[in-house]
Amino acid sequence: MRIDTSGGLPALAFGRFVLDRASKQLLEDGKVLRLGGRAFDLLCALAERSGEVLSRAELEARVWPRTVVEETSLRVHISALRKALGDGVGGARYIANVPGRGYSFVVPVVALASEQPEAMQEAVAVVLGPVPPARRTHNLPGRLSHAIGRLTVTYALSERLARQRLVSIVAPGGMGKTTVALAVAESQLERFADGVWFVDLAPLSDPARVPLALASALGISVSSTDPWANLREPLRESRMLIVLDNCEHVIDGAASLAERVLREAPHIRILATSREALDAEGEWVHRLAALEAPDPAEPTPLEQARTFAAVQLFAERAGANSDSFALDEANIAVVAHLCRQLDGMPLAIELAAARIDSLGLHGLAARLEEMFTLLTRGRRTVLPRHRTLQALLDWSHDLLTDGERVVLRRLSIFRSAFSLQSAAAVLADAELSAQAVVDGVLGLAGKSLVAVDVNGHAVMHRLLYTTRTYAAEKLASSGEARRLALAHATHCRDVLLQSVPQRDTQPIGEWLQSYGRMMDDIRAGLDWAFSPAGEALLGVQLTVAAADLVYELGLIDEFRGWVDIAMEAVGTLQPPQPGLELRLCAARGFLGAQTRGRHFAHDVHVRRTLELATQLDSKAQRIEALFALCAKAFGIGDYREVGKVARSIRQYVPEPDDPAAVLLSDRFLALSHHYLGQHEAAKPLTERVLHYPAGNAYRQYIGHIPRSVSMGILQARILWMQGACDRAVERAAQAEAHAESDNPLALSQALAMGTIPIALWRGDNERAQVLVERLRRHAERHSQAYWQSWARSFEKVLTVRAGGGNLRLGMELGPMESLSGMGELDMLGTLVESSVSSIGVERADSGVVGWCAPEILRAHAENRLRGAPDQAVAAEKELTRSLAMARAQNALSWELRSATSLARLWQEQGRRQRAYGMLSEVYQRFEEGHATADVSAARELIAELG
Repeated sequence: MRIDTSGGLPALAFGRFVLDRASKQLLEDGKVLRLGGRAFDLLCALAERSGEVLSRAELEARVWPRTVVEETSLRVHISALRKALGDGVGGARYIANVPGRGYSFVVPVVALASEQPEAMQEAVAVVLGPVPPARRTHNLPGRLSHAIGRLTVTYALSERLARQRLVSIVAPGGMGKTTVALAVAESQLERFADGVWFVDLAPLSDPARVPLALASALGISVSSTDPWANLREPLRESRMLIVLDNCEHVIDGAASLAERVLREAPHIRILATSREALDAEGEWVHRLAALEAPDPAEPTPLEQARTFAAVQLFAERAGANSDSFALDEANIAVVAHLCRQLDGMPLAIELAAARIDSLGLHGLAARLEEMFTLLTRGRRTVLPRHRTLQALLDWSHDLLTDGERVVLRRLSIFRSAFSLQSAAAVLADAELSAQAVVDGVLGLAGKSLVAVDVNGHAVMHRLLYTTRTYAAEKLASSGEARRLALAHATHCRDVLLQSVPQRDTQPIGEWLQSYGRMMDDIRAGLDWAFSPAGEALLGVQLTVAAADLVYELGLIDEFRGWVDIAMEAVGTLQPPQPGLELRLCAARGFLGAQTRGRHFAHDVHVRRTLELATQLDSKAQRIEALFALCAKAFGIGDYREVGKVARSIRQYVPEPDDPAAVLLSDRFLALSHHYLGQHEAAKPLTERVLHYPAGNAYRQYIGHIPRSVSMGILQARILWMQGACDRAVERAAQAEAHAESDNPLALSQALAMGTIPIALWRGDNERAQVLVERLRRHAERHSQAYWQSWARSFEKVLTVRAGGGNLRLGMELGPMESLSGMGELDMLGTLVESSVSSIGVERADSGVVGWCAPEILRAHAENRLRGAPDQAVAAEKELTRSLAMARAQNALSWELRSATSLARLWQEQGRRQRAYGMLSEVYQRFEEGHATADVSAARELIAELG
């Protein structure tokens, strides 16, 4: 009922309590109870509207007006209020949580006129009479902690119970089935006139004793030989909810009881928890998911990470076990990693948090592989099998059939999701047929020991990390480990080889969804194959087979290590394997262009690659080798060599025979022309590559960077250099957009080679700052050391432009150790004049690099003038040469920079009219980009000179 308070604040009476709102006191049997101010206000808000549901927003507005409240504050005060009222003790209920809606005061409330406490108590006695003993309406065990992250599922299951008479909560052990069931049961106390009854089946060993457990919970005396004879009549017309907890080990008895109760007692509903479905008539199964944890692929800010249930649970339990623990920016990544490794399993997270005081957070994370000896400190009051992770899984293991135990331990060889076909291919042998493997996987899935994912193109299965670690120990002691490791690595190799034709015929996103999940298994296969107990030939084969997938995923730095190991191994194989060696040489060539710290000599690598290409009578392998040489030459900044090798590809392949090879040749020729400063020659080649009718075939050799990205970057750069400054920005943005949906390398290249330098060349430092931050985060996320180096250099450029001094790389080769290669050195020379070194000038002078040569010479001349005024003659010669070179390249943007520098020099020398005419002529050829820094600076200088 709703209390009218318009005429004052009458006291409110309920049960043994009187709420004196005027004096802000709560009395229990005449004694004043200590209650905080917030809790008192909260009690007033609930009691005044007894029987109604008040939302969180309504309660917070009443208790914390004009204050921003943390999500946990309301729960904390509700908890304190329940404790003060004895809510849940002896069956008494005062405050009910209505999932998804809010809280409700569920006892009758009476308004009293008298203001004195003694009179109030007398009035209560008159109005309510003596308080009768509370009717026992449930036997739910009291919960000492709240269920974190389960509000939505609790509400959903409560709603489901209104429509279904038998609902089963199914999940692996330790996932919190009982906790959720109790939360659901508590929310149903007002719905069932004859109560809610909890039946714990865990102590039973005989399925026939399930009816006896029900009778005991209900307080009904029954015959052990025919318990149903005494249960039938009490249950027939009852309106109650029965919770059957821990059904898995007596599942036949639980299913039989559920069917009989529902058949003969039409008003009863049953909520069951089990590790497998009861398979009873009318059953509705809810598979309880793990607690959510942050995505490992995305660094998660602290405030966002706090919203994940797994993190909340760990933080709460860790804080309870260690006064010094607090979730913060410094430890959130470690906490998120722990929660993911423990599969979001509440029991495992609680056990881990219990060790925080003795091991510390980092010590706990470092020793997680020892989880079955580490996670042993559970609460003494819980079931023995819930005190340690080992005991929990031993319990589940003991319930399996012999065949399921074999399949479970063998499945631990997989590191990621697997299909039924893969499981059969790896696990089956003379003693275990493929069909037996399939049956075993399905049986384990039914018992919640194998997770099932139906969200992709195919149904996939996987072991939780905790279960796999447990099963791996069983496998290690079985004597089967080596045979399984061999079968597993062989299967990975075969699947990868079969995947290549599909890559050329289906969208790359679908292909990666199908095969990208294999990377953890590929890593495990390589680890084993190159170990002393493994097989080196298989390791080399698996390395070669994995190359295409690795390139598409952008895992360049990681794969470089495997290629180096495979190169050492391939030289020891007997008989020799020239085909595999050539594929590894090709991989090294490409990786050499994408990684820092190259450890092998370029000339030796080129000679060996060409020797193998000549030795093998394979057109495809020859072209792949030449692609590797192109990529390698480009990576070290030898653009003449890029063009030379690109032309030689045509010698191997006539145009009609292999469109992919044609694209490969034209693509690298376009790169060679542009980077040598021959922009007009590069332009038609970029168009030809973009529109050549090759479909997906281009991925055969250059699949890691789509042509829409590589040629889009090139076109944007050419547009900028030729003075089309605005169109250059648009074209670079298009290339970046194409790269976003493709592989990680494509986006890094689009940012570092296209959008970022164009923004910096235009003088748009604010936009460049945003793009550089994006490149840095992206390169770090995908462990791309090569592009991380570019990001650091761009950040230094922005620092210098903001007044942070000079960016001097020095005059010797030594400073190059801090850069990824010559390409980065060349780029820096166009962004900060002080970064130009003798190496850069020598490359520009010799014609090894052309695209940046006019700007490198101009910047070098400016550095001369700043360093020594007597260098004016030499600087003028260099600026004149730079201007002529830019004109020869039709690089209008470089020409404008050179003309501006030369005009300033002539202005200082008193040759203003000549400077005005020369600079004005260049400026007037710009049809767009008038807001760029260079064009604005030229316009201002022209005004001064005029």
